[in-house]
Amino acid sequence: MKNAVAFPHLLRARILSDLPGEDKAAFLNRCEKRSFEFPEVLLDQNEVPPGLFLVAHGRVDVVLIGERGEQTLLAHLGPGETVGEIECISGETCIARCRTQPLTTLLFCPTAVVYEFLRAPLFMRNVAAVFRGRMAQDNAVKALDQHGSLEQRLFLRLRTMCDGRDRVRANQAELAEILGCSRQSVNKALGRLRSEGIIDASKGQVVILQSNPSLDVLGADARVDAVRKSG
Repeated sequence: MKNAVAFPHLLRARILSDLPGEDKAAFLNRCEKRSFEFPEVLLDQNEVPPGLFLVAHGRVDVVLIGERGEQTLLAHLGPGETVGEIECISGETCIARCRTQPLTTLLFCPTAVVYEFLRAPLFMRNVAAVFRGRMAQDNAVKALDQHGSLEQRLFLRLRTMCDGRDRVRANQAELAEILGCSRQSVNKALGRLRSEGIIDASKGQVVILQSNPSLDVLGADARVDAVRKSG
């Protein structure tokens, strides 16, 4: 069965946005299906990728490996999202490690085929749009790291890390490490987001209930609490 028939939801992938239907199908059908029953490193940090990968089912985790071997989870990528496209086009090495979760299916597109589709201005635009979206997300994280409340920072990280079903598989200790704060502080921040109906949290998992909530009130409340405690 051709990929365009087996994975019709990928016809709506951002990287294929606004392309003619036959071009979308042609791209998917030029890809090679790869299935992963167990976790596996898909792309390793500091290595040039052989092409791009499009997530069909399951999830790919993007992890930054530090100089001392410490691992920082940057994002969860779900169905319709891609990895390796900028690096394979530029010929540069991956800036993070990408690893699959169990029972993940990907479509692999070799670099040579990616270059063929780059002749289409819409495809080139879509690659740039994906890259811009990631830059915007990174900028938002940096801004909140400097000026936002813990609740705001936590929610933005959760939204970055969520999979295709708005779930984040991470415990409080992992979230505390990512945010550079104590586990107790994360517990309180999760409680505030839960009380506002923004998330639902259970053991080892957070579900995002509101994808674009207004966190201004939470930010203001957190600052007031900090002032009261310091006073």
